[in-house]
Amino acid sequence: MIEVFGSTREEEIDVFELLKFLSNTSRRRILELLAEEDLYSYQISQLLDISPRIIARYLAELKKMGIITMKPRESDIGPERNYASLNKAFSVVIDIGQSTFGVRYIHTGDLLEKESQTIITHTEKEMESTRSKMIIELKSESTKIRDFIKKKTQEIISLDEKRKDHVKEIKDAFYNFNKILERILHDYRDREIIRSIFKIAINRQDNRVSLTELAARLGIRKGGLGNRIEYLANLLECVKIEIDRSGEIWYSI
Repeated sequence: MIEVFGSTREEEIDVFELLKFLSNTSRRRILELLAEEDLYSYQISQLLDISPRIIARYLAELKKMGIITMKPRESDIGPERNYASLNKAFSVVIDIGQSTFGVRYIHTGDLLEKESQTIITHTEKEMESTRSKMIIELKSESTKIRDFIKKKTQEIISLDEKRKDHVKEIKDAFYNFNKILERILHDYRDREIIRSIFKIAINRQDNRVSLTELAARLGIRKGGLGNRIEYLANLLECVKIEIDRSGEIWYSI
């Protein structure tokens, strides 16, 4: 796992839960609907032609993941209703390539708080006046909003192109690193150990990883792993070993 492309251990669980949720077409449609406006369970059920019980379960899953909140609102045609509202904006990035398998959740901000939805009784004249004002505002703002979104969309496309180039360069570098390793180390497990030290350390301020973390990531006992890395360090001459005051062993390349 490369943290530049991937996520921390705790984030991985959330990301894969989210990907599992999104693997279902109906669940994805719920998010598409909520991206447009807040809705209550029965509305979603009617729009998607799915049992209210199933919709309620899907909404509970989204709430547990922290993607939506449920808020009660008054209604002018019946009892109070529980509306589902998106409260997070995010992107999910997946990279697969040479020495790279990463799934990353990128939080792009909390959504703006919705205005109060309390129902207020208006006279017909007041409602018509309000509607006229809103139409004028829409006419005034729609062009500005359109141009702003088009500009930002183009900027995202440009950034995506740059990201694609950077990712390719990183994958090419890892490919070269791997080819050198394969010529020196004939055992896959040994190459995996060195790759893991390299990948984890890359993302750390101090460019190193502890034996404890490495053993947990690789599922190998610390004693056996420490001895093997010591052997590989002497063989390769590029792995540095340090021991801190607490006795923890650290590796860097």
